[in-house]
Amino acid sequence: MKNKEANADGNEMLFFEHHAAAQSLKNAWTRLASTYGCIMVVLYRKKLMIKPHWYAKWLINLLGLDLSHEIPITHIKGVMEVGKRFSYGKLEVRFNTVTGEDRSILLYMKKDSEFIDKVKNAITR
Repeated sequence: MKNKEANADGNEMLFFEHHAAAQSLKNAWTRLASTYGCIMVVLYRKKLMIKPHWYAKWLINLLGLDLSHEIPITHIKGVMEVGKRFSYGKLEVRFNTVTGEDRSILLYMKKDSEFIDKVKNAITR
């Protein structure tokens, strides 16, 4: 799967975490749910992809939890560490949707420091 993902849209893959968690800050409903181990985070040179695994996707979509995103790098406004939870780093990613709406999502990842570095490098290019 990594080889397939590495060639998506002709982009180079910069970062991959297979078993992350996420929590959308879109509204009160989406803030209620978190998804430990159900989210895949892939950073390409031109976009950040956050998506649920196949086994959780149907439920996440059915509940409208706002946890499936393809964010162009140019739409990412910032990423910062906001704490730790168990062995996961808790990060907030701020971005604009394609319609211009401000949005934030919390990511819980084991490789949080590496992710922050890679995103900041990608943004500044």
